[in-house]
Amino acid sequence: MSEHETTGDLLHREVSRRKLLQVGALGSAAAFLAACSTAVTPKPTAAPTAVATAAPTAAPTAAPTAPPAPTPAPTPAPVDYTGKSLHVWSGGTSFPPIDAASAEFEAATKAKVTREIVPGAERALKFAGLIAAADSSIDVLYGWTQFVGQFGDRLYTDLTTLNVDASPFLPAIVEALSFDGKLRIVPEHSEMEIFIYNKEHFKDAGLDPEKKDWTWDELYAAAPGLTKGNRYPCAMPFGTGAYYWLCFLNSIPGAKLLSEDRTQVLFNDDAGLLAFQMLDKGFKAKFFDPAFYSGTDDYATGKAFNGGGAASQVNFSELWAQAVSKNVKDFGATIDPAVVGATVVPGIGAGTSGTINGFEGFGVSQFGQNKEVSMALLNVLGSKEFQLKMHTFNLPSSRADVLTDPENLKVFPVGEVLARQGTFNSNRYPAPYDWAPPVNDVITKMIKGEYTPEAAHVVAFKGVQDLVIKYLSS
Repeated sequence: MSEHETTGDLLHREVSRRKLLQVGALGSAAAFLAACSTAVTPKPTAAPTAVATAAPTAAPTAAPTAPPAPTPAPTPAPVDYTGKSLHVWSGGTSFPPIDAASAEFEAATKAKVTREIVPGAERALKFAGLIAAADSSIDVLYGWTQFVGQFGDRLYTDLTTLNVDASPFLPAIVEALSFDGKLRIVPEHSEMEIFIYNKEHFKDAGLDPEKKDWTWDELYAAAPGLTKGNRYPCAMPFGTGAYYWLCFLNSIPGAKLLSEDRTQVLFNDDAGLLAFQMLDKGFKAKFFDPAFYSGTDDYATGKAFNGGGAASQVNFSELWAQAVSKNVKDFGATIDPAVVGATVVPGIGAGTSGTINGFEGFGVSQFGQNKEVSMALLNVLGSKEFQLKMHTFNLPSSRADVLTDPENLKVFPVGEVLARQGTFNSNRYPAPYDWAPPVNDVITKMIKGEYTPEAAHVVAFKGVQDLVIKYLSS
């Protein structure tokens, strides 16, 4: 197994997961056209069902619910794959687990696995090139929601034909990583944005540090008490503000950004306006740290929180793990792990929440010559035995039976939060064009006072609509 980067490299080379995934979308339209002789609109991942309107003491009726944890089947004896070689194309944040799974697979089966990281800026075009050339040299491919919707069955094998068992994985992940109703990617983790906060700061501000359901209005009202010196209530990098705004929109029951086929813009309604108004209300309440208004690095906001410089953050659970790590060298984690709290992202209405997912994993190339061996490797990655180790990579398991496993909760207690967050809308609307820049631009102008929320709403809708028209006419 080749190792072009190590886990230590990842710790010191702080690349934003949000930024990395966004980079992969930048070449989407060009890559899509390069892969197809005629323009065909890819069928995207279906949007999750509407968020619940009642407090989620029970899972929302329309949202996917996790099945009962199955009794693990006895692990079969490994097959001897001596002489078989697999070539894996990986993403930049996903390689440590696939490397570890590959090492176990090599030791058990005598197969050889070579892993290559495809840089984010090149990834969409290179993956499209596999389709155009029907290239059989790559066996296992990195995947996330954007790529599943973009490349679908032209690149990723239907894993049900390889007898995948999808039942242990969180239903929201299976839905997001499926195309035409068939799972295409074995999910590596269940990353979603959650609300991470400092219990001590919340208590000092007169808030209940154990409260599990917040509205943005409640938190904005507490902004004066959460502010102290240079410490602001919340750190978010608004250079990628479109995705934070989407958390607001996703918390509104029935709200949608785009149509299922990504050819219509749907936020030109009261829900779209409300999302901008609620975000602007936070700026005016001085809830968000202005030091990060133009930032794009969620690891930087994580460090601010880890050093006690922010009372909260909306971020991936990986950043929760960094906060409780006591690792000062890599993460600036000087705060007491006991004061780090986590719950679902606040909603606009009581009992609601909205987030975005960062689901990633690996699939089997349609053109690969070693599909059976490839699936055997991915079965290791998705096994309960391996997924119980995901916390060692600061990542949450993709399996419901691991997230809620008593032993796992001892080392990764935020698993219960992720399982609950997964019952709410987490759609990031992958599309063959990048819809985020017009929304980022109006948020920047809202921050500067150049746009009212009403103007931002109108201009953002027109900007995204122009992108759709350009895509459809290309």
